[in-house]
Amino acid sequence: MANKKSQRVPISRDCFLRIIREKGYTVESLGAEPDIDRSGKTIQRCLATGEMQPELLDRIGRFLDVDPTYLSGEYDRRFEEVKDSIVKPELTYYLWTKTERFPYSKHQTEKIDYAEYLMNTLFINNISKEQFLALEPEKRRSLQFDIGAALHNVIKQYFEVDSQGNSTDMGMTADGITMLMGDWIKE
Repeated sequence: MANKKSQRVPISRDCFLRIIREKGYTVESLGAEPDIDRSGKTIQRCLATGEMQPELLDRIGRFLDVDPTYLSGEYDRRFEEVKDSIVKPELTYYLWTKTERFPYSKHQTEKIDYAEYLMNTLFINNISKEQFLALEPEKRRSLQFDIGAALHNVIKQYFEVDSQGNSTDMGMTADGITMLMGDWIKE
């Protein structure tokens, strides 16, 4: 029976190499790590073809504490698509290439459906979706903000730092919480 070709995701060699160097690794030293479970030669082949198995990319991202999507170069590809429409492309590119802004935990939060999270929070408190949608749009936004602020206050009571070692007591302002959460339910 022939080997079945596994699913692969696109990967940017330049981006991948830049990030692993920032983290103090080479392809060979990364391949020697037991947590990676692939040789440096295998990783090198993936970089040469521009494709990698999602499971391998995820293991490397977890090991390096880097969002696998960022590690693959997807943010660089997105930047190239929109750079001509950005007012300050140099600043945007600088922010998009700061590896510490893209920890592995960011990858995990991308999977969260915040609208479902909000609805479940309301359901737990015996509030129906219809009741929520009956509120004026400003009150819906205000409720979402207040829930976010309340959760932030509870979290900082129990945890002094987040998973990246940053203080959870960042003195969150209304703008800071809104930027952090965005609108869970879009108008």
